[in-house]
Amino acid sequence: MDDRIKYIAALFLGGASMVSAYYYPAETFLAFTAGWLFIIPAAFIAYMVYGYAAYMIDRKHRIQVTVKPSEAMKAIVRREMDLKREKEKILYEEGKNSGQ
Repeated sequence: MDDRIKYIAALFLGGASMVSAYYYPAETFLAFTAGWLFIIPAAFIAYMVYGYAAYMIDRKHRIQVTVKPSEAMKAIVRREMDLKREKEKILYEEGKNSGQ
């Protein structure tokens, strides 16, 4: 039922804009231009401020969990860093050799 009201409102607004463009072309163009230049950016800014406020309120009700890294996690990170350095070294040597 809620969608039907939205469709009817959209049809009504679309029809009203078409009729106004037919009878008042200059005023409709000015209203369209004002909408694009002022109303749409203002609505965007208002929507962003509302979203940020809702985010800040929702953030208060979150639970933060911190995990202290274990030795196994540290070992995995060290191994990944070693592999990354090894890969960079190989790529550097290949780039240096191909430049000759």
